[in-house]
Amino acid sequence: MTTSFFFYIMRPRTYSLAALLVLATITVSAAHASSQTQISLSSFGDTEIDLAGNEGDRILRAWSEFSNYNPGDGSFAMQIIQTETGKTVYESSIQVLTTSQGSEIDFNSFVAYMVNDEDICQNEDYDPSASQDCDPLTGEYEIQVSTKDGSVVESVSFSIVDSRV
Repeated sequence: MTTSFFFYIMRPRTYSLAALLVLATITVSAAHASSQTQISLSSFGDTEIDLAGNEGDRILRAWSEFSNYNPGDGSFAMQIIQTETGKTVYESSIQVLTTSQGSEIDFNSFVAYMVNDEDICQNEDYDPSASQDCDPLTGEYEIQVSTKDGSVVESVSFSIVDSRV
């Protein structure tokens, strides 16, 4: 008889504890949902690419970190933009990686782009298979990482020069 009496007394507390746990979970989820994803982007390596150098020196690199990110949001967009003209010379999707550090989960991605003549050539009729010379559009560029809907955008600048000229 004592066991059933004990169960009867504990049952209302169990329901209260369960209700409190559900309320806390909903509050945390709502707080997370109301926070907009934030992007932090920083240069990694050279910020000046010399087209006179070999192909290995033509890689632009940036490190991106995402806060308030929900993996259900999917991928992000990366664009390479020629600053002076506003022309997008390259774009792709990037997948966000997850790394766990202690009790916190971090979301980040290493983005890279290899500068190639097809993307930066000013000659409209440029055909690399025809052994034509490219007149490259040198100057300031930026790597831009954004949410798919474009509501959050972060960028980092770099220069393309041609020391042969």
